[in-house]
Amino acid sequence: MSYLVPMLKPGAIALLSSLVLVPILRSFALKIQFVDLPDSRKVHARPLALLGGVGIYLSFALAVGFTASLALPVQGIVTGAGLLMILGLIDDRYGMHPLIKLLGQAAAAALVIACGVKVHFLQTPYLNVPFTLLWVVGITNAFNLLDNMDGLSAGVAFISASAFGVITARYLFLGPEQVQTVVLAASLAGACLGFLRYNLYRASIFMGDAGSMVLGFVLASLAALGSWHSATITTSLLIPVLILAYPIFDTTLVTLLRWQRGVPFYRGGKDHSSHRLANLGLSKLEVVLLIYLFCLTHALAAVLVSSVTFRLALMALFMSACTLFIFGMVLRKAPLDEVRVE
Repeated sequence: MSYLVPMLKPGAIALLSSLVLVPILRSFALKIQFVDLPDSRKVHARPLALLGGVGIYLSFALAVGFTASLALPVQGIVTGAGLLMILGLIDDRYGMHPLIKLLGQAAAAALVIACGVKVHFLQTPYLNVPFTLLWVVGITNAFNLLDNMDGLSAGVAFISASAFGVITARYLFLGPEQVQTVVLAASLAGACLGFLRYNLYRASIFMGDAGSMVLGFVLASLAALGSWHSATITTSLLIPVLILAYPIFDTTLVTLLRWQRGVPFYRGGKDHSSHRLANLGLSKLEVVLLIYLFCLTHALAAVLVSSVTFRLALMALFMSACTLFIFGMVLRKAPLDEVRVE
């Protein structure tokens, strides 16, 4: 387990920074009335401070700044995440047309691609670049949609970032991008863990779009930056997909079921998998912990896939797909609060 040592310093700096910065930002948000008001689409019943996403980003950036080299891919990821944080703050405060938000996400994705963060397993830039663009924008939106219950998005991001860090740390010898990925992953994990202190149970602050888009963007970028044992479709695609299986599943489920009902997928509503689990009788905390367990099992599967043969990797993918299919079939029958248009 000595290979995990490179994760300790950035993770600790981000954790301590988050524990200190988030309550300060909470007080500031309440002072300037930068709050999330309750309505029919949301699960909280009182106004709660926003700006948690700023705390996550600043803690992440501080840890990266103190422990990572200023390589171009690192600069691109930190800068792109900062742009999305600003975009999210504007959306949290004033609202934003979905198309403008999508264009902003695409611009951030184009920035990290220009800085050298892109997949390589498709063997040609004419395919690698558009695939990376769609991947980054898709995962960014998946986490944006996932932020619908206390502690959910930050906890899933913590598990995902930790998994990326652990797998990358095992293969530091593959190239310089591995060290960069380890530091970025550990920094994000630490920032999320510190934020969860104030968001998991009886939340006193929310991350808002300024935080959820940063989480998805950084995780998607890590998936494209790291070398997952070898530059093949099996490792380069399967491992990130397993680690991010739950956000991908939730977004796909909501999109398909809303399409069936003729509801735009980008509109807010209480029809995510977390809401459906709650409607089956689970408490909010039970829902979040169950989803954590779901993410943890897929993260462990990804760790195993990084060490096994192609045939065993396909078996792991098949079992994951079966699990997701069964889970989705059950959830589609769960009682549902009607989706309300913003």
